[in-house]
Amino acid sequence: MPTSLSKPTRGSLLLMLCLGISQPVLAKAPEANAQGFAAYGKGDYKKAHALFEKALKQDPSNVYARLNRARTTTLLNQGKEDADDFDYCAYESNWIYLALADLSKAVELDAKAILPKIDEDTQGLKALKARDEYKKWRQAVSVLVEEKGIREKVLGTTSDWWFLRPGQLPKNITLAADKRVVETLQDMTEQPAGRWRPLGSGVEITAGKEPARPWKLEAGKYPFDQGQRFYFEVQLVPGEGPQPAEYGWSTGPLRIGPLSGDCL
Repeated sequence: MPTSLSKPTRGSLLLMLCLGISQPVLAKAPEANAQGFAAYGKGDYKKAHALFEKALKQDPSNVYARLNRARTTTLLNQGKEDADDFDYCAYESNWIYLALADLSKAVELDAKAILPKIDEDTQGLKALKARDEYKKWRQAVSVLVEEKGIREKVLGTTSDWWFLRPGQLPKNITLAADKRVVETLQDMTEQPAGRWRPLGSGVEITAGKEPARPWKLEAGKYPFDQGQRFYFEVQLVPGEGPQPAEYGWSTGPLRIGPLSGDCL
């Protein structure tokens, strides 16, 4: 009866012995990410997702598996955020933050290879890219890779920032178009808090009666899921200069990130 593998001839056996090969060489099975991408191409996103997870268990540094898992996470969960029982602030189960975490890790590992693929994606990440969380994340990545004109993209004419103080509600700090720094209080009233101006790749801020200090744009990490995951956010970090007398927003950093203010 014919078999899928024919028996080696005497000549081929001699050749194998000369080469130090004891058994016929079989084709290597495709690795999990390749198998997952094949399933992804067929529209079987659930199978593809499981295979991408398998690939990442085998090699957590596989940037393509991370990109692909972000795609299937998006495709399998898009629209669930509109359901009444969706807990937006449960970051460890919110598909938006899980997808951004995979993209963040992939960019951290190999931005040059993976960022063009993220930017070109029009299928798997389509629903994610439509969200404000992604747009803020992409700003942070622009800062990370030092894209041209990034200060103008982030600051524009007016930009709104969060100052997070442990154990307290966040404060909203606006760098206004007229170069005022405005603090929004808990009762939603606004009060002047200083002045700012562009400086190099960042800004200079004069907070109240404090001396002017340079602040620089950085891409910071916001950890979640007990520190197991993170996503990138934009931060304004004060540089060298006299330290403020009291702990407040002028001690920094100020943040713009995917995280909704309602969850802070």
